[in-house]
Amino acid sequence: MIKKGLTFIATLLAALAVLVVSTASFMYVYQEEIPDELLK
Repeated sequence: MIKKGLTFIATLLAALAVLVVSTASFMYVYQEEIPDELLK
């Protein structure tokens, strides 16, 4: 029973890690151009 719970927690944490990394990669790749007004 304990092993099943730990497996579930490990799977949940792995899924969360993949979600965070994929979201960060998506935000990094699809950055919009910075307006010139913000660069001044």
